[in-house]
Amino acid sequence: MRLTKNLRDDQENIRRFLAALGGAAVELGHTKKARPSFFIFAHSFISEYVEVFFKKEELLIQALTDGGFPLEEGPIHLMRTDQKKSREAADLMINSAKTWQSGDNKARTEVGWAASGYASVLRGHLDRLKTLIFPLLDQTLSEEDEYRILEGLTNIVFEGTMKNDTEKYTKIIESLEDELSDWK
Repeated sequence: MRLTKNLRDDQENIRRFLAALGGAAVELGHTKKARPSFFIFAHSFISEYVEVFFKKEELLIQALTDGGFPLEEGPIHLMRTDQKKSREAADLMINSAKTWQSGDNKARTEVGWAASGYASVLRGHLDRLKTLIFPLLDQTLSEEDEYRILEGLTNIVFEGTMKNDTEKYTKIIESLEDELSDWK
């Protein structure tokens, strides 16, 4: 299915980001080198890149809805629940990181929990896309529906913050990976 290929790069970028974020959450408990600026910078990836990915997912949700799946239960409910939980963890992470940055070292632990929770929820979400959502879409979508979604995905990229800027997000990930390696 062309749809899964179209989203594959996004998913790989997010997985790579989650590896860095999850690693940072673990290292946070083991090193004094960790800084709140890492998590604040990581949040920029979340608020820009991942949120655009969630906009793309709305096209998938609409296709499932059109295919007869209910909003309040099943795969659509699971997707929306994952999105909500990840947003809550991201908000906790950024707020706690800012509190930590302002001098409250007690917030450091909260940052670690929030970052770990965010990474866990989003990893599960990506796995659910691969093992549940994409197979359901493959069974549900006509070729015309798939072309409509692909067109919508292209529109989201060119109208949003990501137009011609994927290199920016790769550099964010690389910066996070570099900083994390300095902590070890």
